[in-house]
Amino acid sequence: MTLKPSSETFLFFIFYTICCVSSSENVEFPCQILDPLLFRINSTIYVPQNSSAPFAISANFTCTYPFFVQKNEYLRLSVINSLLDKDVIEFVDSVGYRRNLTVQSIANDELFATFGHGHVRIITGPQGRSRALLVFQWLEMPDSNWSEKLHKNESGQNVDCMDIQQKAITFTAVDDKERIALNIAHSGYVFDRFDSYFIFDGPDTSSPVVGRMSSHVVVPFISSNQSVTVIGLTKQVVYSNVIANIQSNIAGYRKYQAAVVIDQYGGQLDSINQTIAVTFIAKDANQLYITMLSPSSELDMLFPQQFPTSQVTVELTDCSVYMVLSKNTPANFYMVGDDERMGYVFTPSFLDGQATPDWNFTLSSNQSCHFSTTVESVTIYNEQVLAITVYNEKGYSAMSTVITGNETGGAAEGIGTSVNMNLFGSKGQGQAKIRYHISKISEQITGVSILALLALWTIW
Repeated sequence: MTLKPSSETFLFFIFYTICCVSSSENVEFPCQILDPLLFRINSTIYVPQNSSAPFAISANFTCTYPFFVQKNEYLRLSVINSLLDKDVIEFVDSVGYRRNLTVQSIANDELFATFGHGHVRIITGPQGRSRALLVFQWLEMPDSNWSEKLHKNESGQNVDCMDIQQKAITFTAVDDKERIALNIAHSGYVFDRFDSYFIFDGPDTSSPVVGRMSSHVVVPFISSNQSVTVIGLTKQVVYSNVIANIQSNIAGYRKYQAAVVIDQYGGQLDSINQTIAVTFIAKDANQLYITMLSPSSELDMLFPQQFPTSQVTVELTDCSVYMVLSKNTPANFYMVGDDERMGYVFTPSFLDGQATPDWNFTLSSNQSCHFSTTVESVTIYNEQVLAITVYNEKGYSAMSTVITGNETGGAAEGIGTSVNMNLFGSKGQGQAKIRYHISKISEQITGVSILALLALWTIW
């Protein structure tokens, strides 16, 4: 059976639509004082009241809506808007943060505020063509149940911004005389925003709120005591990280910054007449490679250089270089071609004291080459052994060395098609740093002068 609307039903529908639309269009956007009794957890205020869609704002409209957020709470303000001309919605919180929504803003935005007074102000011009809906929600601030301890003279600790959304983390210096430096490690994505990541100067979210991470992309925040807490209140996707350092560890740098390597990073690093440091963090990976460093072509044989860790800090003094890093293993990294190659290999435990010391690393060539290795740093515990072996094309050992103690300067040098470096044995936090040089048999071993150029930059 098919139902057909009668002519009376159709006319009623037309009448209802016209009346409802015209009446909603005639409702003025209100200038009202928000009810202070609703400034509490689980309360919601709509402006206009009981609305679910944006309302027209009259021409030459100016109104301020003060609000207050109590301790251990936060405010989430949803702004659905269609702003035109030079009309603006201004948001100001208790720590002096100011954000203006304009014709260029997205249609559905969220803003956040923590403890203290703030306000929203709407200002329109003579056209009166804008529309808006404000939704104020007071919510409970999550507790801080996640803590990380930092030690002097150790690398900083980083955390994915997505991991601290609605989950506070506290960084604490083990030495109560030390302070924490907090930075954004930027991913390079232009849509990453940090104004909903709040900083509390103390051990939890009831500590004084002092600002947002959006102010510390370049300049670190320095805590006033040994602890600092940070939380993201948004659910927006962010690819960057937050990194915390002991402040005295980076105090000697004129500039300190950090970056996240999503896939590949390329950037100019300038340290003319100064010393700077940049920490690079591999996103969802446990290795980084420097694949290019220019303008010096003499350094080409040093790259790609592997670092078997997710976080590397590069220090530069009085130079200007363009550096490219990747978290992905370059093609033929473990297979040496016709070109001369030199560099360093590190056990993961050399760069990260918490990483496993067990390590097995091999570089090979499709032709016989001259392999030269030098142990520049080694620490052996218990019955651990560091073995370096050059193999010939038949797989036999051409030259080897075995190190069972803390003996720097050990070496294995010989003609072959591969070199294997292996740290093994009973459990212990052993570590090693080995310099290698691979060259054609007809070439004289060089490179001392080239390695001296590494003094331009130091890896933590």
